[in-house]
Amino acid sequence: MRFPSVSALLERAGAAALRFPWTLAAAALAAALALTGTVDDPGADRWTRLTLVVMLMIPFSAAVTLAAERRGWRRMPVAGLQLAGIALIALFYTTWPGPGEDWEMLRYLQLSAAFHLLVAVLPFIRGPETGSFWDYNRQLFLAFLRAGVFSAVLFVGLAIALGALDKLFGVHVPPKSYFRLWLVIALVGNTWLFLAALPDDVTTRDDPAYPRALKIFTQYVLTPLVGVYLVMLTAYLAKIVVTRQWPSGWIGWLVGSVSVSGILGFLLAHPLRRSADEGWIRIYARWLFVGLIPAAVMLLLALGKRIGPYGLTELRVIALVLGVWLLTVAVTYTLRPASGIRLIPLSLAAILAVLMAGPMNATRLAVRSQARRLERLLAHPAGADARRELAGATRYLVQRHAGDILQRNFGVPLPADTGRLGYGQADSIAARLLAARNIPYEPEAQPNRYRSASRPSHDALETAGYSWLIEMNAGDTGTRRIGTDSIRYVSDSARTTLTVVSGGGDTLRFDVRPALAMVGDSVRVKPVWDTAATRIPATAGRLRGLLALDQVSRFGPDSSPPSWSGQLLLAPR
Repeated sequence: MRFPSVSALLERAGAAALRFPWTLAAAALAAALALTGTVDDPGADRWTRLTLVVMLMIPFSAAVTLAAERRGWRRMPVAGLQLAGIALIALFYTTWPGPGEDWEMLRYLQLSAAFHLLVAVLPFIRGPETGSFWDYNRQLFLAFLRAGVFSAVLFVGLAIALGALDKLFGVHVPPKSYFRLWLVIALVGNTWLFLAALPDDVTTRDDPAYPRALKIFTQYVLTPLVGVYLVMLTAYLAKIVVTRQWPSGWIGWLVGSVSVSGILGFLLAHPLRRSADEGWIRIYARWLFVGLIPAAVMLLLALGKRIGPYGLTELRVIALVLGVWLLTVAVTYTLRPASGIRLIPLSLAAILAVLMAGPMNATRLAVRSQARRLERLLAHPAGADARRELAGATRYLVQRHAGDILQRNFGVPLPADTGRLGYGQADSIAARLLAARNIPYEPEAQPNRYRSASRPSHDALETAGYSWLIEMNAGDTGTRRIGTDSIRYVSDSARTTLTVVSGGGDTLRFDVRPALAMVGDSVRVKPVWDTAATRIPATAGRLRGLLALDQVSRFGPDSSPPSWSGQLLLAPR
């Protein structure tokens, strides 16, 4: 095997820079913004938001460049399209608050996925579909894998080198240096390697030779795996028919797995359908889509079981639309087996773009659904289950800042401090809104819900008057020397009392229960640190002490044991 020379590698890297200047500029800018965000800065969230938005330009600019090469566009129209992409992404930046909320990160991922699919389809969006389209995407796929492997090896190698400088030569390497190294390699190095791996002309071969390794992987690994999935789905369908039970929500994961792996196998093996010696792929393609029809129906039934009583959420909207898309694709390729493969990425990109923005975006549809659910529940709020669902719908609308809907239903305006809700704030606001209708707030049934509180960094611990300090955690048991004496300390099984006994028999008992009350509220409101409750004094005989807690936590108000940590201060009287 011949390895390229250093000069050849440098030449290839330079050619990629000249060929994809917009893409590499976006990657370099994203890396610079990400590195700036690693500095201890109160505006670090702003840098994360900027970085993620600029990253969208990487696939978009690459798609425009590759389409321009195939279509023979001149530089000025290409520059205009690139600038239009920058304007579009800047508009997204002004309307996107950042990844702080799950549904906002979901919007970003939808747009990012649509842009990446655009790379696969934009150069061939017009004209008849030929073998060049498949060969182009094959080379994209191989370049992606190659860049990923090379980037991983490069990062591991350089990280080991940094570790060696730190441990062997005494050169201080801050822990953040490894993360910064990963950012540079992931954004700039990986992008550059991917672009350099693309051939100079990826659109000319209408009848490409099929790689033997890819055929082995598709025929002997991916196809049997899909077969196993389809057998499991068929068996589960038979169980539903016999037992007359609705499909469970978990069916979505199995349907998603068989859909992704099955369609991937179909796409990878697509050129083999024209070969007379490869009859297995025609059988595979025929029965794959036949089997996907009942799978998609089961997915839609499972979603309907959740959407009916609980309404839509962003994830349910996306799952529902993708379920309909999967059913449509399965029926289309069952009735027309000779259909081209361009329809799959093109339709998927369009769906993701529509669900991301506009009047049919996932959040808007979900808010409308939850508003109808709220109105229905407010008409009949009796019962703990109904109140729990009502609390969930109210909390959901508070989180999405649906002030008009909430004011119309509760008669009070949404508080003005809801720009960025912290932990438990949505529950507090929802409880206040429901109180306006004399409806008690019923939290979600989560007996193992984790709750914690920590001492604020500005709350300093005064140690004057004490002679010894011992780090202490819930459940600790042991013996320590203090001066010429010794102490024995032990926590009870409930971890609510710490007992300290001196060598002379003086016994101090520290009751932690008032501090644990901060995180024991059954309603999910944000715990507030109570300094007085976490400074616990005790005196006995010739010994006095103070247990100063730094952190308390528990999983639900009724679970045990809780957890706490802090400092035990001791002094003779």
